Amino acid sequence: MNFSREFPEKLKNQILLSDVIGKKVKLKKTGKDYLGLCPFHNEKSPSFHVNDHKGFYHCFGCQAHGDIITFTIEQEKIPFKEAVFKLANDYGIEVPIQASNSNISSDYNLGDFEIAEKINEFYEKNLYEQIGKNARDYLKKRGFNSKIAKKFHIGYAPNSYDALQNYLKKLGFSNSLIEDSGVIGKSENGKIYDKFRNRITFAIADRKNRIIAFGGRSLGDEMPKYLNSAETNIFKKSQTLYNFYNAKRAIMDDGFAIMVEGYIDCIIVASAGCENVVAGLGTAISEDHIKQLFAITDKIIICLDGDNAGYKASKRVLELALPIINSKKNLGFCFIPNKMDPDEFIRDFGVLDFKKLLENAKPASQALLDFACAELKIDLLKPISPENKARLEYELSQKISQINDVPTKKYFNLFIREALFSMGKKSNNSNIFVTNKLSIDKNPQEFHIQKNIIGYLIKFSELIDYEDNEFNIREHIFLDEKITELKELIVNLVDEGNKNIIEELDKSEFKIYNDIIRKVIALLNSNNLHKKFRLLLLKELLIKVERQYKENLNENDDDNAHQAMILSQKTTEFFKYKQSLELEIRALSQEIEKEI
Repeated sequence: MNFSREFPEKLKNQILLSDVIGKKVKLKKTGKDYLGLCPFHNEKSPSFHVNDHKGFYHCFGCQAHGDIITFTIEQEKIPFKEAVFKLANDYGIEVPIQASNSNISSDYNLGDFEIAEKINEFYEKNLYEQIGKNARDYLKKRGFNSKIAKKFHIGYAPNSYDALQNYLKKLGFSNSLIEDSGVIGKSENGKIYDKFRNRITFAIADRKNRIIAFGGRSLGDEMPKYLNSAETNIFKKSQTLYNFYNAKRAIMDDGFAIMVEGYIDCIIVASAGCENVVAGLGTAISEDHIKQLFAITDKIIICLDGDNAGYKASKRVLELALPIINSKKNLGFCFIPNKMDPDEFIRDFGVLDFKKLLENAKPASQALLDFACAELKIDLLKPISPENKARLEYELSQKISQINDVPTKKYFNLFIREALFSMGKKSNNSNIFVTNKLSIDKNPQEFHIQKNIIGYLIKFSELIDYEDNEFNIREHIFLDEKITELKELIVNLVDEGNKNIIEELDKSEFKIYNDIIRKVIALLNSNNLHKKFRLLLLKELLIKVERQYKENLNENDDDNAHQAMILSQKTTEFFKYKQSLELEIRALSQEIEKEI
């Protein structure tokens, strides 16, 4: 049996060199390299270096040098072909078998790469001519400049059915190569046409940074809005990640990869400074995509769009990854609030807040529980019945059974058992569930204001000392006793110099609030900080005054004339105070809006 010519290279990209060598040699991380005693000669001081990023090992003692295949050949004393099959089998990678009598020439793919390069030149040239003005205007609105456009090989496909194919024919490419390029279609009557018309184009590169395909974003009403090249000899969607080559070094340096949904999200995130980002190609993220990333990093953060489709896609990714994750390789899930995508979030709130979202990504175990609860319509903030617990346990046990790694499966099961045991259990946390439920159900506006105040105190700790003619945060008492206790804990943590308040809250009885608070914090920024904070305090004060005003109205039916007169005076005072607060809130809100 023979494997395809490209397969050994694919194998090297999917398997971490240090993982292969680490099974034979005790390695220690030193900077970006691993260091160990050379397995090819006797030595007392380690001089054997392993570099995952470059994909080779080198011994400065005996000059041994090679990659995963070379190492396997030398260690196992087997030929090249057998070493390839052994590595593929060890790491569960399917080997593409090629017939031994295949008459495909060794330079079969050269024409495919060459035509892809010329197609890209055509698209890029169009972008900077008059014909590409609308495309350039659109890109400027999305925050793209010429430097970004050139780095990511962004171009423009004109609104023509034959402009590209005519250009390629003039360059001397054969009809068969043009038709097989992936961007040329054929009608039912056999007529060929340019598939990409009036679209911004995004060049898609392979792991060696060779252009192999294109994505296109429609500028008009033509559907679909996003379109990819058809699969070709050199382009397979399920095996290709957008921006993988550019992101590889940053992924290895940062220790994790970010996976987003599309080209624009990927480019915006990378251009904002998070260069360890890749994207799918409009299709569902595949097992091969996950394995590619796990070959160069131990952690992948899934950061898809915050809408319902993105949530469902994240759930599918987790289910797909369960058989692959292990005690070293795992996923995190970043859920962007307000149904935003990464591009929108960064434009509205900045990259620092985006990085905080990434830092607070949910581990796979928690995401698995959340997905199951959502699917079964179980609200974790409400009491849960034994029947729902049973349904939840069954669903989760079915998912966890797909995990192959024994320690990971063990601790996922333990986490779920502990979570199920604590759900609805009458303990110290039960008061929090009840209080939280009452706050939300009884007065949603009140809870919304309180959680935003808490969010501001955590994100901008200097507000702990906020004081004006009406408010003193250190002495402030909320309508909800539990929120007051939470505020007191935050004040104490800030006074102690603690910088990881959210992590500390996770250890406390207030952890039930953390998911909500994290989402709030992600949306806060420092613009008009003190004015926005005072506005929230005024709104909470208004709720207090309105409540007292209504209580006085109800008590005004007292039979005692003197008592009724006193209550009437109080009611009038509350009414006037309520009016003055409403006017101040309206004026401050308008002032903030003008300054935005």
